[in-house]
Amino acid sequence: MSTKKPGISSSIQAERRRLLIDATISAISEHGLPKVTLAKIANIAGLSAGSVNFHFASKETLLMETLTELAREYEQRILHALETAGHGPARKLLALMEASLDPELTEPRKTAVWFAFASEARSRADYQRICGAQDKKIFAITLQLCDEIIHLGKKQGQMNARAMANAVQGLIDEIWEEILYAGDGYDRDDGRHVYLSFLASVFPWAFELPDPQGQQPRLKTTDKSLRIIRAGKEQLDDLAALFDLYRQFYQQKANAALARKFIGENLRKERSVVFMALDRDDKALGFTQLYPGWCSVGTCPIWTLYDLFVTPAARQRGVGRALMDAAKKMARKSRASRIDLETEVDNYSAQALYESLGYEREVEFYKYSLALDQDRGRL
Repeated sequence: MSTKKPGISSSIQAERRRLLIDATISAISEHGLPKVTLAKIANIAGLSAGSVNFHFASKETLLMETLTELAREYEQRILHALETAGHGPARKLLALMEASLDPELTEPRKTAVWFAFASEARSRADYQRICGAQDKKIFAITLQLCDEIIHLGKKQGQMNARAMANAVQGLIDEIWEEILYAGDGYDRDDGRHVYLSFLASVFPWAFELPDPQGQQPRLKTTDKSLRIIRAGKEQLDDLAALFDLYRQFYQQKANAALARKFIGENLRKERSVVFMALDRDDKALGFTQLYPGWCSVGTCPIWTLYDLFVTPAARQRGVGRALMDAAKKMARKSRASRIDLETEVDNYSAQALYESLGYEREVEFYKYSLALDQDRGRL
């Protein structure tokens, strides 16, 4: 139900509905669709069971709204990607695939929910109406793009557009299934390499094969070649060395004493949360540091991801992504509404990482800073 309830502002009502839908996603992912109850959803949301009924007439209403919201989010992301892809069917088909596998859309919780609803759709006309209609719409777009690409290559007599569209959607479904089983350990860079290679293999006149993947093996938490830990005083020596290198990256003079004092105070006074990446031998590979804050408009906690650093030898091996994933888990657990970050306009590798993880570039607000006395506030 979307009717505004008496005694509660529309902004608070909308935020609590969003919170309950997100809690429903978590509940389905954790317990499975048949075992989801309003009590479990309310517990995850940190609200009373009565407040759930205040915003949704029944569990079925909440489940339908959750499925509708996921379908709306997916469709909007696809259509936006197509609109901004530029001219040509090849660009649009690549944009469709990348949007379909967007990390925000395919985070393990949402992937599990999609499969849960899909498994029930055969016996539920309402689920089938939502899932089936969306599948048909996306397939029609894929079919049209494949047909246009085939005509560009003058391969009409050698290739069948419907077969190619089925192959494209089949590959997307297969990657979704891999994400479902691998969870946070899924290697998205490898997945992207697979679908880029696929497109270049079937449409060589429209796509180029990606560069061969590097010889350095990727580090993964699943095989314990990589560990992400929350840093404490026991890690201060290694963390201070990384922090000093990080500051040098931003044209600051090397100052090991200052780096140790600053980061040590942050840990001791709990002014920030720091995650570190370690290899099998406990060698420090990188860190990320987040500062807590609050959003006055949303009346909710937020986090600022202020620092992210990976040693040169460990770059392009999944370390930065793993640190970012740990930051997201922590922020979600704290019930924060978002993570904010900034990066230099020419730091393209960082921008690519952030955007691949679902971060969106701010275009509606300007950022202002006022420089104050540089000596004031220093440790």
